[in-house]
Amino acid sequence: MTIEFFARLPLHGETQFIPGDNRNRGDWNRSPAESTGAVSNFAIDDDFTYIDYLSQVARAAEINRFSGALLVNSPFGDEPWIISSVLARETKKLRYVNAFHPGHFSPWQAAQMAASFQRSTGGRLVWNIIQGGSDAIQRAIGENLPHDERYERAIEFLDMVKGFWETESFHYDGKYYQAHGGALRGPQRKAPIPLICSAGTSEGARQLAAKHADYYLMLAEDPAIVAANIADIRERAKAYGREEHIRFGLSVDVILRETDEQAFGEAKRFFHEGVKAGTVKLAADFSKIASDTNRARYERYNGKEVRDFDDLFIAPNLWGGFSYIGIPPGFAFVGSYDSVERKIREFADLGISWFFINGYPHLEEIYRLGEHIIPRFRQRRETPANDEQPALLVNAPIQARGNN
Repeated sequence: MTIEFFARLPLHGETQFIPGDNRNRGDWNRSPAESTGAVSNFAIDDDFTYIDYLSQVARAAEINRFSGALLVNSPFGDEPWIISSVLARETKKLRYVNAFHPGHFSPWQAAQMAASFQRSTGGRLVWNIIQGGSDAIQRAIGENLPHDERYERAIEFLDMVKGFWETESFHYDGKYYQAHGGALRGPQRKAPIPLICSAGTSEGARQLAAKHADYYLMLAEDPAIVAANIADIRERAKAYGREEHIRFGLSVDVILRETDEQAFGEAKRFFHEGVKAGTVKLAADFSKIASDTNRARYERYNGKEVRDFDDLFIAPNLWGGFSYIGIPPGFAFVGSYDSVERKIREFADLGISWFFINGYPHLEEIYRLGEHIIPRFRQRRETPANDEQPALLVNAPIQARGNN
């Protein structure tokens, strides 16, 4: 098992400052007409728009040898399938981890779309199956199935997709879907089915991961909780003969600087800007309608008296301040290059092999990670004894010990 790094594409605006701040890049700010960030007040027919900035971020990730990029699916952002289809033609090897809600597609439509994406890009699509957060948010956009039933439907959805992809004539009779002989045909089946990621800590989410996920994704938090979740999913996967197949990923932000003190200073800036802008109350209010997983995390780490930014460290160099001021995914590795490397290795030793890691603004932090962190996780190739050139770094990830 190897360690790989994935960036994130900001589909609902940049976050160099608090979300909505008019200094941010992109047109998701409170007052676009008054914004000063790049492409923050463009017209649709302008020569350069926000997609051009996303293209820069995607190409930076590839240049800096990230394996791929995550595209988060939010009701308030651009749609991942469309954006990744555009950007795939501007990159060569970068994989696109598209978050999508099974309830928004038919299984056949998703299979056909994925097959076309794979054929067009050399197999660079990864699926991140989501259920969309709380029931209240889902009802607002027309999804009326309650939480547990959405997971039941998602399991059937993936049964269907795999059936269409892997059999010549697929038949299925489920609670939510039925099929009577359909299948992908001929060239549609040239490329493999996308790798499947899923997340969540509810009973339904865990069962979905156990049966279908290639990677079970978690948010960074107390390492003991992450380890317990890994053990639980592995145990559940035994029922499907998949305990050796399933792997694990971690989503975490980063504030990376030359020294711990410099990184802490940037964390403090974010904290005080959030307090001043009133986002602390907004984050607390939103936690009440968030998904079960995110509500429990917020109560566990942020439901206490907080006097300053450093009250939100839950472990050395692991900071929950982004959650406190309402910036997902909520937790960050904060520190020097050496400190952040140690945190990555700590979680890798638990069994994490995919790290979805990024800072703000995304473009600059991708370069910072690519120059100061990712090279530390490539194996060194020794030069011959009679060659005075220094050893070269090759693009071969290190081995993680948790899943051997």
